[in-house]
Amino acid sequence: MTGAGTNTYLIGRDRIAVIDPGPAIDSHIEAILDAANGCIEWILCTHTHMDHSPAAAVLAARSGGVLIGASPPADQFNDQSFQPQIEIDEQFTVATDEITIESIHTPGHVGNHYCFYLKQEQIVFAGDHIMNGSTVVIIPPSGNMKDYIESLQKLLERPLSAIAPAHGDLMASPEDV
Repeated sequence: MTGAGTNTYLIGRDRIAVIDPGPAIDSHIEAILDAANGCIEWILCTHTHMDHSPAAAVLAARSGGVLIGASPPADQFNDQSFQPQIEIDEQFTVATDEITIESIHTPGHVGNHYCFYLKQEQIVFAGDHIMNGSTVVIIPPSGNMKDYIESLQKLLERPLSAIAPAHGDLMASPEDV
C-alpha cells in the first residue's frame, strides 16, 4: 500500500458506482456497504493490484453490484482472482440521470490501468496513474514508461476540475500537477 492506504470512492446517490474497493478487509467492506445503503450497482476497478481489487468480488457478492474492470496481466504483481463480469474498454460508460462516468485506458503504471472520468463534475478518478504525495511506480513487464507519458497526455485532453487519486488527498487544482 501507498501512504495511508487506498481511497475508495462512492459516486451517485440512488444508483452508486464504487471505484477501487481496495483490499479484502472486512471492516472496509462493511464501511462501503453501510455508506452505500443498498444502492451499489457498479464496482469499478482502476487496475488489479492487491490494494485496489481484492474486495471487489466480496462486494459484488454482498451487494449485487456488477464487477467491471480489465482482467489482470499474468504476473505476480496482480490480483489473479479478479474476474470482471464486464471487461472494460475505452468506450465503456456508466450513465444514469444523475451521473456519467467514462473510462479512459491509461496504461503505464500497469497495462490494465483505467482512469474514470465523472463528466458532470469534470473529475478524474486516477487510480495509481496520478498520486498525491507519492511517485507513481512503473511496474514491468506490464507497466511501461512510454505508455505512462502518453496516458498523461490523454488526460490533458479533457477539462478537469479535480483529480481524485487512489493514494493521497483530492487535488483540486489539476493544472498544478
